[in-house]
Amino acid sequence: MNPNILVAIDSSNYYQNILHYLQLLLLKQPAIQFKLLSIVPCHMSLAGKEWLDQQELMSVIDASTRKKFNECTNHLHYVKQKFLESGFREEQLETEVRLSKAGIAADLVNEEQKKMYDAVVIGKKDLSVIERMIVGSTSTDVLIKNHGLPVWIINGTVQSPRILVPVDCTAHTLNAVDHLAFILKDNPVAEITLFHSRSLFASEYITPSEQLYDKWGKDWCDKHLQGEKEGHFHFSAAEQILKEAGFPLERVTRLETHEGIEPGQQIVKHVKHDKFGTIVMGRRHKDVGKGIFQGVSDRVLANVSDVAIWILG
Repeated sequence: MNPNILVAIDSSNYYQNILHYLQLLLLKQPAIQFKLLSIVPCHMSLAGKEWLDQQELMSVIDASTRKKFNECTNHLHYVKQKFLESGFREEQLETEVRLSKAGIAADLVNEEQKKMYDAVVIGKKDLSVIERMIVGSTSTDVLIKNHGLPVWIINGTVQSPRILVPVDCTAHTLNAVDHLAFILKDNPVAEITLFHSRSLFASEYITPSEQLYDKWGKDWCDKHLQGEKEGHFHFSAAEQILKEAGFPLERVTRLETHEGIEPGQQIVKHVKHDKFGTIVMGRRHKDVGKGIFQGVSDRVLANVSDVAIWILG
């Protein structure tokens, strides 16, 4: 099974940062599929419009919405051409312009449900949507917390294929590394650094192995979750997942720090100092004990630029 990625495109030129990032990291993986989706806001107050199909909606929209739809159609065609000019193949790309029925975030959820994408890519320009996902204050929370869809936030112009993965001994770390391994299993350029913080307020919580049996199996857990010292498996388990996916371990390094007050500060510090282009972060569920990621993703997102952040929950 090959990765299938949903790319949210609006009518602005922010697509350039998204395209630049995907070209930098994924151009040499021709098996990856992309759907470029542009959702046009539909402000009409038509009761039950979420039940109408696109053809029915097109028949009742006003002139300004129709004009916007046509502009987005032309823009998406232009964006696709830019993807092709950058080296992506025609067979990798699917495009669609759609009228919004229930709001952009809800429409992304519906698309994810329909085709089960492996990630959705969105620019930081649209961060008002993402922020609501993270704090869980609106229905956009469903996109990550209930459906588990990874979100890649492209924040500025990314220049480095180096990837920083904060790891601890929790299920969401394993899930984040598993997602990364699946996406990059055939990648010839990415370099991965597994980062663990032992800062003052870093949690040392260890997910009980029994809670991981359903996904990873008892035999795998018994073999790879024994830990290197004091039961901590943050490095060894992550490396095993990458190895089993086929990612070469000679492009994987470890980084552990005892500095700082809390992990978020150290993540931001190393991203800036060591020029990482991507951060891959798992987020804890409400029913999981406190781990290093409580609030960390929010703080990192607010304090870095020219970086892509993959958030998995």
